Amino acid sequence: MMTQTEIPEATRLAMALVGLSHHVLHLFNDVGRGHDLTAQQTELICAVIVRGRTRMADLSKLLHLEKSNLSGLVDRAEQRGLIVRTRDPKDRRATWVELTAEGERLAMRTHGVVTERLNRLVDQLPAEDQRRLTAVVEQITTGE
Repeated sequence: MMTQTEIPEATRLAMALVGLSHHVLHLFNDVGRGHDLTAQQTELICAVIVRGRTRMADLSKLLHLEKSNLSGLVDRAEQRGLIVRTRDPKDRRATWVELTAEGERLAMRTHGVVTERLNRLVDQLPAEDQRRLTAVVEQITTGE
């Protein structure tokens, strides 16, 4: 087995990012469970609160879900009164998803708790490390 110093830096970074993604997913799951939401439902409403009214096709890409899986997830959230779907009057093939008042309240609360917990972790880093990490994460997630 390789020691930490023998593992290539790019591999160590990839491993760290995987660990971070698991940590963030755990936060979504933990926070959502407190509101009787699955991790995916929490991700869904947080994604919509951040972006506002969103097309189903965009949510599918964002959440990395097949259309059929996303439809089921949206169906369950709609049945709970958290979101509503509307057809795009200009494009009958497109469907918009937006939060109801209850969904917005719950999304604000859950997104706030997830963000607060992540802030507590990040606040332990020096300011310069925070700036560099922000720049790198933005570069990775936007592909620029």
